[in-house]
Amino acid sequence: MTDNKQDKQTVTLDFYGPYKFVRGSQYLYDSEFVKSEGIYIWTIKDEKNGNNFVHYVGETSSFGKRQREHLIQMTGLNYRIIDPDFARQGIEKIVWNGMWRDKSLNAVATLLDNYNEVAKKVVDYIGLINLYFAPTFLGPDVRKHIEGCLGWNLRNKYPNLKTFYPDDNHVGTKAQRLGQQLIINLPENISGIDREQTI
Repeated sequence: MTDNKQDKQTVTLDFYGPYKFVRGSQYLYDSEFVKSEGIYIWTIKDEKNGNNFVHYVGETSSFGKRQREHLIQMTGLNYRIIDPDFARQGIEKIVWNGMWRDKSLNAVATLLDNYNEVAKKVVDYIGLINLYFAPTFLGPDVRKHIEGCLGWNLRNKYPNLKTFYPDDNHVGTKAQRLGQQLIINLPENISGIDREQTI
């Protein structure tokens, strides 16, 4: 297992993957990083044009445990669910906007009224998600800062590439930049993720 290399001016993240939630040769729970801390990126690949779009960026003290938490939120329909057939064509069609977004008194009734129809899409949608992971020993504050920098870089520089990256994803950074260079090594291109940026 390799880890990020850093000096005072540079942080290097080596991403591995893609891993999958579903069982198979890329099953994330068979990964050597399942208990590792680090930064992760979810993507959905547009099978029509080959673009690998960012869906989510996160940080964690335990890769496997954090993905389990996400899975609980997805299968419980607390998170947004997108139509997998459209997603394969690079189109975001929302079939369920996520219960956490609905603050109304009717949220529970709306969930139950739509549960059977939406649930039919959930497993296929989850199967589309690719997970890339970079193990680190940076500490939670720096991990969260890098997570935020990746999100803001995508939103500000590549608004046309945030097809599957919701505008209401929480993205936070430190009040002041660290002034360090971030080098990102990826096993394949991810649209909107610069290989070099300042954090």
